[in-house]
Amino acid sequence: MKKKNEIWTVVSPKMHSLLKEYAQQNQLASTRAKMIMYILYHFQPEQLLEDYTFQSRLGKMINIKVSDAELSYIQGLAKKYNVTISRLLRNIVYTYFYTLDKGEIVGGLIDANCEKA
Repeated sequence: MKKKNEIWTVVSPKMHSLLKEYAQQNQLASTRAKMIMYILYHFQPEQLLEDYTFQSRLGKMINIKVSDAELSYIQGLAKKYNVTISRLLRNIVYTYFYTLDKGEIVGGLIDANCEKA
């Protein structure tokens, strides 16, 4: 599958570190981009939380190459949450780690183990 499309986001330094650390500890993905794709396909809360600690001047950029099918899926999610793709990626990563850290259910969909509640 040729991945000719590219999407990007800018995340806070904390989220940037957490993506790599969590992926390595749990042997889920080898890169931040793959970890974001894992989150997109395995975690879909009813609502996204906003990362209010994010500042674009301090942010870390992540580029992800995606196939046409993956891009279509991500565009559908962005439309569902009514946000841009970049904001979708940033907020879904923040929501994912918030849920793991706080052990709180976000929007009634998952629990702290990322399992259906």
